[in-house]
Amino acid sequence: MFGKNKVCTFRICSPVYIILYGYNYSELNPLLSEIMELLNITVDIKEIEKTFIDTPCGQGDIWVFGDHAKNCIVFDLYREPTDQLDIIDFGVICSNKMYNRMYELIYAMYKEINKKVKFRAYDINTPLWAKSVINGDDVFKYCNYIDKSFATQKIRYIK
Repeated sequence: MFGKNKVCTFRICSPVYIILYGYNYSELNPLLSEIMELLNITVDIKEIEKTFIDTPCGQGDIWVFGDHAKNCIVFDLYREPTDQLDIIDFGVICSNKMYNRMYELIYAMYKEINKKVKFRAYDINTPLWAKSVINGDDVFKYCNYIDKSFATQKIRYIK
């Protein structure tokens, strides 16, 4: 639980196309659509896709849609230089009263992802960027595990 309003957080790592379009890569992922509807947030998935594709390896911002302190959808569009599956970090910050339904949707998304990509360890809670987003920080600072240096990502808030 974070913030003054005691919100809950969820995250999933997945190929960007499964998050946006679902396992069968057709139209908008129905689970993402339900998440947007529950939070009353609209995300332009074509813009997310284009931005991710146009981002050079080793770069990428965190995009936050909605009210960062209460209800929002987060796309961490960092492109890992060695990633061949186009994995992104997708997350949700929402009020506690939405916890049960949001957990069902995020878990369903996890099961959908697991059809295509097998992860040995998985955590749908505690995203690393959560505290920075909830606080409204302009950047997210983290430790680069490869060379133990500190790195930063810009956080873009889109209302």
